[in-house]
Amino acid sequence: METRADGAWRDVATVALTPDGSTADIAGAASDRRIWRYLIQYRWQYISGFFALVTATVLALIPPLVVKYAVDDIEQTVRGSGDVTRSTLLSYGAIIVATAIVESVLRYYSRRIVSGSARHIEYHLREDLAWHLLSLDQGFYVQARTGDLMSRLTNDLQAVRDFIGPSVVDISRSLVVLIAGFAFMLAIDVRLTLISFAYLPVVILSMAYFETNIEKRFFEVQEQLAELTERSQENVSGIRAIKAYAQEDAEIATFARENAEMRRRAMRLGQYQAGLLPTMMALTAGGTLLLLWFGGRDVVSGRISIGDFVQLSLVMSILATQLMSVGWVVASAQMGVVAIRRINEVLRTPAAIADPAHPEPLGRADGRVEFRDVTVRFGETPVLTGINLAIEAGATVAIVGATGQGKTTLANLVPRLVDPNEGAVLLDGRDIRSISLADLRRQVGFVPQESFLFSESLRENISYGRSDADDDAYHHALVTSQLSNDLEQLGDGIHTVIGERGTTLSGGQKQRAAIARALLKDPPILVLDDALSHVDTHTEEEILRRLRDFMEGRTTLVIAHRTSTLRSADRIVVLEDGRIAEEGAHHELLRRGGVYSRIYREQLALEQRQEDVEADLVEPVPEGER
Repeated sequence: METRADGAWRDVATVALTPDGSTADIAGAASDRRIWRYLIQYRWQYISGFFALVTATVLALIPPLVVKYAVDDIEQTVRGSGDVTRSTLLSYGAIIVATAIVESVLRYYSRRIVSGSARHIEYHLREDLAWHLLSLDQGFYVQARTGDLMSRLTNDLQAVRDFIGPSVVDISRSLVVLIAGFAFMLAIDVRLTLISFAYLPVVILSMAYFETNIEKRFFEVQEQLAELTERSQENVSGIRAIKAYAQEDAEIATFARENAEMRRRAMRLGQYQAGLLPTMMALTAGGTLLLLWFGGRDVVSGRISIGDFVQLSLVMSILATQLMSVGWVVASAQMGVVAIRRINEVLRTPAAIADPAHPEPLGRADGRVEFRDVTVRFGETPVLTGINLAIEAGATVAIVGATGQGKTTLANLVPRLVDPNEGAVLLDGRDIRSISLADLRRQVGFVPQESFLFSESLRENISYGRSDADDDAYHHALVTSQLSNDLEQLGDGIHTVIGERGTTLSGGQKQRAAIARALLKDPPILVLDDALSHVDTHTEEEILRRLRDFMEGRTTLVIAHRTSTLRSADRIVVLEDGRIAEEGAHHELLRRGGVYSRIYREQLALEQRQEDVEADLVEPVPEGER
């Protein structure tokens, strides 16, 4: 690309992607209306799952009560004051088994319905995230890292799903069990219950310590994972350059450093995760010890029965298990909160170029394009200043200038890939900002400097944007772009899968495929941004000859360097320092002897030298000189 939106878009990317999530735009995960909207959408599933869980939790407290009665009956029988029968004991056992079966079914239903809803919400969030990423303008991607975005689309979404699915179930279960169990124990004996939970403040403080550190370390892991993903993606995409410059060892060394940093951060996270459960176990064991000591003394003194003591012990065991899991579940929830925050950072990034609130309908445009006092700045750097240029419908205008003069930026203004800071771009007399982006871009066949091709067949790449084209349209596009001559070289012709980014095609073939794509679109406006730079001179002349017929009656904006392209334009506009230095017909500008004359003669000399070299390569060497 000729220019990069470093300044303007850096501000957007920095605000949107602040690593610590501390910018004013980023609120807590709980305040995200998008998450709440989906939770409300599936509220009945969550509510039914919650009630099933509450019921299962209540049922889980029945076996300790049954055991209490069984123990008391057995104790009385041993003392001779009672007579427990085998059928009574079997009844107690049947109640426990039946309760366990019903409890298991309810827990299964609860987890399945909530986890299923979490899967649906994950699906909606992934769709929202993908749609929002596609709606963001190209400036966002100048600063955003591909690996980081991929990490948010995959790993972070999985963490969110775990948070609003299994973690929600586990947190709800733990809270219900703790509340119900604590109330149950209070009903049995208030004094022993309070003594048994005397260690609870220490549990809360320990949990807060681990949660804080796990959240911090998890964020560091996710950030490094994004770096590692980015490095892997670049290594795969840039494999040709890596091998061409024999940089395999250097890339492996760099990857090893990133991988080692990933391991270091993951190990730090693992230390806190590993320490959480043993700490909870040790603390809950203290509560059990208190219950055994004081409860045992109360049994000996006759203050409570053995059955009460056994019931308290069983309930305490259930609560201790839940307390141990609460720490782990809350830590998992903290990771989910971090993931939601990272996803929100992208979702809350505003699109710098968006559809108007009330777009004006647009049919097929006539093609008159006007730049009216247009100024474009990237950050504080002006790229185009005070551009006033009117292109009549059906005219062909060439934009000329040295590197970095704003030619590509001017071309990007037509399909609204860039918006001016000042002034306006008009299409048929209407400000293009009043037209929907889809309607506007349907009017423009745009061929950028770097042609992106998908890992699909050549036909699918050419038909991108117009899948309903017939065979005649394909044939015309292929012949005009001179790509038809190369089809025999491809294994399956036009149906050949060309690999990621068109790796199986040459640079010139990629450009011609992009030209064919634009031609198949049949637009009223054609924008060619140095679209023939990788094509040899002979092929370029043939393409231009055939393009003249296609360009007849269409507005064409051409950014070019080669003299043959310049000579065929109706008008030539010369940019210098982001301003229009000259404009006029080819011969008129040559006679002036100004900037265009200098650029043209330099380019003509360069092309002549290239032709001489090509001639030397093909000219046979006389026998006397061998």
